[in-house]
Amino acid sequence: METTSVSTVKPKRKDKSEDVQEERQKEEETPSGEPQRKLLRLGETLDKPLAVPEVQLNAVYQQKELTQWLQTTWTKAKGGETVKDDKTGAQVFGDPFQICLLPGLLAEGTSKALVSEIIDKVTWSRKQMDLYEFYQSTDLSNMPRCRLLTNFLQVLRKQVRPWLEKVTNLKLDYVSASCSMYTCGDYLLVHDDLLKDRQIAFIYYLSPWEGAEEWNETQGGSLEIFSSDSQCFPQFPVHRKIAPKDNQFAFFKVGSRSFHQVGEVTTFDYPRLTINGWFHGETNEAFVPDSMRAFPRLSYLQPDSSSKQQPLALLLNNVYLKTATRRSIQKRIEENSEICLYEFFKREKFELARAQLLNDSDSLVWRRQGPANAHNYEVMDLSTARGTIQELLQLFRSNAMFDLLRDFTDLDLSGADAVTPKCSVELQRWSHGNYTVLGDGLVSEENTLDLVYYLNAAEGAAVITYLSPDGELPNEKQKQTSGSDEEDDDSVLLTISPVDNALNIVYRCEGTTKFTKYVSRNTPLEKGPVFVISCSYKE
Repeated sequence: METTSVSTVKPKRKDKSEDVQEERQKEEETPSGEPQRKLLRLGETLDKPLAVPEVQLNAVYQQKELTQWLQTTWTKAKGGETVKDDKTGAQVFGDPFQICLLPGLLAEGTSKALVSEIIDKVTWSRKQMDLYEFYQSTDLSNMPRCRLLTNFLQVLRKQVRPWLEKVTNLKLDYVSASCSMYTCGDYLLVHDDLLKDRQIAFIYYLSPWEGAEEWNETQGGSLEIFSSDSQCFPQFPVHRKIAPKDNQFAFFKVGSRSFHQVGEVTTFDYPRLTINGWFHGETNEAFVPDSMRAFPRLSYLQPDSSSKQQPLALLLNNVYLKTATRRSIQKRIEENSEICLYEFFKREKFELARAQLLNDSDSLVWRRQGPANAHNYEVMDLSTARGTIQELLQLFRSNAMFDLLRDFTDLDLSGADAVTPKCSVELQRWSHGNYTVLGDGLVSEENTLDLVYYLNAAEGAAVITYLSPDGELPNEKQKQTSGSDEEDDDSVLLTISPVDNALNIVYRCEGTTKFTKYVSRNTPLEKGPVFVISCSYKE
């Protein structure tokens, strides 16, 4: 059988302008295109907005009594209380962290006028990386053509900032803000917004279309809030959902527990439009301990010699046991550091294993893999494996597999030169909404050999991307504003797409990292979830 290497994906160009997560910098410029055309069509459905000479706060939020109420309530919310003002509908949540919702922030008609200006004058850039997919504008301070948006920024600076200082008792020096647009399938995964000087995060919602002023859960796009454990890791399930609501202003204190995400937008009818950003001040007191928080890492075990193991000839496609094939594979890996071996297991073994995974829901035990800011997929309790699944899993930890991989790669995984070879084996289940993101736990601390094997593969589900050691990592929480937009991004080394019964072998050098792309609700999974046997070997 001919073996073919996995083709690498050409990376997109890197744009080092300011973005929502300043340390993640990969985007594709789209000043026009389908999103802009859709906005123009939606603009035609809006009633002609009233002439708005300037952006003004709703008078009720300028009353001294309400400011005092919010100040008192915000302080009390640290104890986990939830309080609502009957007159304005303003709410303050204390659990799992302080969040405030202010409906009707601006004078009537202002949100519609802002949307009209956004449709006519804002240019969008596509943001795509492990953590997100959506559209974003430049900072509002760089929009001289947009009178109302510039005016909105001035309101944030001159009225909202000093008002928030009174409410939160925080010193706020300046504000940064931009427009964001999420169309169907877009999302922003779990993060805490914690960079050095961010103190308060805010979102102002714009949805003035008739019948869509307040979204429901089926449309997606909610601000989803997570609780966290004693080590400040966010935990499943989602603790609270805040749906988009026209002319509503939401803000929260940024800290080591302020974990949130934007749920995937699932409606084709309207985009999720917001003006969002941060009020900045002195160094956030939570920044230093947060930067030292490390993700959990894989645990490695020595080859398993205790269990009875099937001979390779009963499980593997015979072509991969031939001496000539092994030499050919070794040469390919030496040249490319990766290869894909199609029809790796005998077809009948693959079919038995897939059927068991899909149908044996009673005996196989699964658990969700977290924390939420690093992983969201299910892993099987390997002690519950039976039948063909057990045979395959035992094979990946067997001495015979270590011997075979030594022949494939010339690594010291067995034989006289092997010192303490070991491996990690995981059986994963991937469905809609699952992902991994870049982080310390996925950075290779030493040279390793990865094996990725798919069962019940589906296009677009459990797609893995490898990045070079020189690529920008998310824990480098620094603002990056220099550099040319034309600089080539060579950080993407390899992308593995799912193929049934194909074994992908990837040699990773120290510092190489990877992530598995978010599985959108638009990804067809009619055959059920995708299963991945993921292994890592060390000499």
